[in-house]
Parts: sequence; structure tokens; C-alpha cells
Amino acid sequence: MNDDRFGIAKPLRRLAAAAPDGLLAGLYLWCWIDPLAWRKTLVAELMLVMLVEFLVVHSGPFFGMLATGDAVAKERATRLKLLLGLGGIYLLFAGGMAAAFESWGPVLLFAWLIGAKLVAILAGRGTAVREQSRQMAFWALSVLFYLGAVFATILLPVPKFGVVRHGHFYGVPGSGEWVSHPNTVIAAGFLYFGALALVKLLENPAWWQKWAAAQAAQSRKSSSAASR
Repeated sequence: MNDDRFGIAKPLRRLAAAAPDGLLAGLYLWCWIDPLAWRKTLVAELMLVMLVEFLVVHSGPFFGMLATGDAVAKERATRLKLLLGLGGIYLLFAGGMAAAFESWGPVLLFAWLIGAKLVAILAGRGTAVREQSRQMAFWALSVLFYLGAVFATILLPVPKFGVVRHGHFYGVPGSGEWVSHPNTVIAAGFLYFGALALVKLLENPAWWQKWAAAQAAQSRKSSSAASR
């Protein structure tokens, strides 16, 4: 019997969930190869995406838990209000970045990235507990992929391809590793969003079943230890 309890067996749903991250990965790759093909400030804007994505990753478990639940309309309305309130709080942080960069880009990027996460959530049609397990697993993978991509591109040699200038040339303010070597953040963005897109495209219900089982076993183990 085909297990679609997580609502992810249909290829079109997986494709819809993976598309936003896949498009971003493609944009990073294009910029990495030819950063001036579209606009001179594209490197700075994509660096900003990675900074804003940090907020999105941080907010992931909250949005994931609020966006899932049973089919009671009243509870859905309550969750929607909480989602909007939480989104407003994180938009304040994005607004601070907007002031620093003197651009509305961070706010728009935050809306896009959160929208991508909500599309992935809505693409799943499983029960509340199972869907929450799925979203928490995605959040854990997001943290792993983000930190892995950032540290790998800082510590390991990264090809420059077309990103050969200092960050200031591309309109990046401030200083730091990403400013001095902007090719590293572009490579990190490509790896991070590419990994997310690949997981969403290839995901299998068995992954989240194993994740939920592992979490349940850990919870029982912790409860048992606490009761001693």
C-alpha cells in the first residue's frame, strides 16, 4: 500500500516545494559564473539573501508548528493570527537590515523566503503530529545545511569563477570574510539552497517516519531518566 500519510508522495507536490529553493540555487550559480550579467549589485543582494535566511532558519520551528494542526477552522484561524504576528516580529529584524543596507530588499527577501517555507508546509497533507515531525526535520536539515555550507566555503578553497573583485566593487557594505571574498558567500548560497531543493524534490515518507521514531525514542529515554 502506498504511504501518503505525509502528503508528499505526489511528484507535483514535491516539485512545488522544491521550486523556490531550486530557483534561488540557480540564481546563485549564475551569479557565481557571471556576477555582472544581470546587475552589478547582484552579489550584494544575494549576500543579503543569506543574511536574511539566517532569520528564516531561526524562525523555522515556530512557523512549522503554527502552520500545522488539525482541520478545525477555529484553530486554523488562531494559527493564522499567530503566524502573522510572528512574521511581524521577524519583519522588524528584516527592517533593521533594510536600514543598514538602505534598501527594502531584506523585507522583500524575508517575505519570499518565508513564503517558500510555507509552500513546503502547505504541500504536505499529513496529520498534525506527523507533519510537525516533518517540519522539525526540515528545520534541523536547514540548520545543518546552512552551517555546513557557510563553514565549508570559509575553510575550504572555493573557486572564484566570475566573482573576482572585492565585495565593495559589487556594492557590499562593511567588512569581513564575505566582503573580502564574496565568492565564498555565493558558493555557500548555491550549496545551501541547492541542498534544500534536492531534499524536497527527493523526500520520502520513510525519512520522516524514522525521524519521528527516533525523536519518540529519545523522548521516552529522557522521561525514563528523569523519573529515576
